[in-house]
Amino acid sequence: MAYKYSITFSGAGGHQLIQAARILAEAAAIYDNKNATESCSYGPEARGSSCRAEVIISDVAIDYPKADKIDFLIALTQEAYDKHKNDLRSEATAIIDKEVRIGDELENRELYRIAFMDIITEQGGDPITLNIVALGIFAGISSIVSDSSIRQAIMARFPKKSEDMYLRAFDIGYNLNAQPSNK
Repeated sequence: MAYKYSITFSGAGGHQLIQAARILAEAAAIYDNKNATESCSYGPEARGSSCRAEVIISDVAIDYPKADKIDFLIALTQEAYDKHKNDLRSEATAIIDKEVRIGDELENRELYRIAFMDIITEQGGDPITLNIVALGIFAGISSIVSDSSIRQAIMARFPKKSEDMYLRAFDIGYNLNAQPSNK
């Protein structure tokens, strides 16, 4: 049976989530040999404005690069969550920053509440790697793209001198062993 997953990374401009989405799409397309597209949207300000990146991964040709309904939502800010919560499929998974206020709209969905900055601080990571920690958490929860492919895409995207820092950030997220908070 054919599959098609839509993943939305959303937060503020300084979170570098577009970069995380591009890494995921490259990992899927180049290293896992799947069909993948990535599209993004952000405000005119470099930092602090709203940003969103969507990745669609499928085993068949993708005819439209935008998601109509979201299978996985990663939301790091209240604005991001509020903007995308109504676009979730009924069986969607949400990975939401612990500070984001939610209602009962996620009651029947798989929900992960993550204290992203606390995790980075506790693990001795660098705050600029928040995007890669989020990518690691997503990879640890889903099996859409292999972790080895994401690691290869990280190594291809970052300079050698910072490669270890980003691979470590991915491992922090991937090895978190996050558990749904509503189950």
